[in-house]
Amino acid sequence: MKFILLLFLFPVYCFARIDVAFLELRTYDGKVIQLEPNGQFAHIAISYQNKWLHAHPYRGVEIISTEALQKIGAIKTIITISKKNSLNESVVKSFLNTPYDSSFTWGNDKLYCSELVAKLLNIQPQAMKFEASFWPQKFKNLRGQFGISPDDIFNFLKNRGYQSHDIKNQCSKLF
Repeated sequence: MKFILLLFLFPVYCFARIDVAFLELRTYDGKVIQLEPNGQFAHIAISYQNKWLHAHPYRGVEIISTEALQKIGAIKTIITISKKNSLNESVVKSFLNTPYDSSFTWGNDKLYCSELVAKLLNIQPQAMKFEASFWPQKFKNLRGQFGISPDDIFNFLKNRGYQSHDIKNQCSKLF
């Protein structure tokens, strides 16, 4: 009987947490895209109702499956934020279908991937540098404006004591 109860509660445990997925993206010739010098991640998504919420360059803010997320890039690590709370549904719904912000401007009516996650987790923006060779000159002119990168969020969460873990053995792999 205890075993059956555990089997029943296991999915609840898996789905009652917030995971943040950090993705590695590559160029067509196989080079890792680094948004910051020595950066690891070029995309980020957050779990929501057993799927992933992210900002896509063509479709804007959307909810997608793990399989669809893995087509965008390699999920390199996941940080679990909470095992009790979930994202505020009304806030998530207000962000859905918001256009993608290709100018990486904080606080306008568009969102880029890490801005979306930062706003959902109440992480404050910081002065952007655009120092990596990836960025064209027009973005280097935006240095000092507020924003946030996937690596910034990763470092913020790690500095707050959250542990990163491999997706292979986690409940997130189920969805």
